[in-house]
Amino acid sequence: MSDCVLLKPSEDRWITFISSAPQATIFHHPAWINLLAECYRYRPFVIGVCDANGDLCAGLPVVEVNSILARRRWGALPFSDHCMPLARDEAALDCLTDALVDISQHEGAPRFQVRWSLPPRPAIRPYSLYVLHTLKLDPDAAAIGRRFDRTNRQNVRTARKREVRIEFGTEHAHMRQFYDLQLQTRHRKGVPVQPRRFFDRLAEDVIGRGLGFVLLAYNSDQCIAAMVYLHWGKTLVAKYAASREDALQLRPNNLLFWEGIRWGCEHGYTLFDMGRTDLSNEGLRRFKVGWGADEVPLTYSVLYASVPQLADGRLTGAVQAIIRRSPVWVCRAAGELLYRYFA
Repeated sequence: MSDCVLLKPSEDRWITFISSAPQATIFHHPAWINLLAECYRYRPFVIGVCDANGDLCAGLPVVEVNSILARRRWGALPFSDHCMPLARDEAALDCLTDALVDISQHEGAPRFQVRWSLPPRPAIRPYSLYVLHTLKLDPDAAAIGRRFDRTNRQNVRTARKREVRIEFGTEHAHMRQFYDLQLQTRHRKGVPVQPRRFFDRLAEDVIGRGLGFVLLAYNSDQCIAAMVYLHWGKTLVAKYAASREDALQLRPNNLLFWEGIRWGCEHGYTLFDMGRTDLSNEGLRRFKVGWGADEVPLTYSVLYASVPQLADGRLTGAVQAIIRRSPVWVCRAAGELLYRYFA
């Protein structure tokens, strides 16, 4: 195999490669990578290796984050629950891994995080603070539904009985409705909301290209909950969810999950990705397992001296309290100004 190559995510070689890689997800797609780069002013590229014929046989999308708050760093990929290196075979994966290690050890190299488990090397430090939940899909959606636990089946029935209806959306107006709910939800939780321009570009550059949709839950004429789904290859990803607190008793989120799963079954997807969950969030973990999902440790890798640690709980709690007690515009402004540095 040749030395590693650097590619632009939009290059034909990369698009051809991910199109033939069964494990590729939306997080490998140039539409997602370029969305992160353009919205948050990151530098995107792909680290790849080629075989003797010059064909790409392994690769990993990366963005460079420059910050006044911290040293330069590379991430594969920020704001993506996971991003596995893609490789044609084990030999290609080993070659790519060795290239990543070599790059990371150059003088002045940035801190480098890969949101997946890399093959073991002395320079690679794995760590796991999260779990990943995935559900195998089948064309028979009813059979999938019978594997849900009793609580989720009951909550889906409750939502329907209480006249919650679901609408499918792909337009900017649908994403704006989601953003309004997301702002409420993040303010309620005490965390900054993503910039509105991120969701505007998500609607234009990803969903507008047929790579996702928004499901919106209504009661009467009021939008009470929404979920953003993204898809590529054979994987459907439940990426973002938001809801009104005063409508949770209608169980709209359960119906949104079920309708997303059903859509994936009907459209030939084989995996439903529910995203990462903090190890300590036992309630959310039970919720996801209740849909029949498999739970596995989600291991990340860093190519520098120390692994990230959980944030100090007291500090996190203080920040959350400040945002909750402040006007909603504080939550929004904090995200507009600082969100890119949370990568």
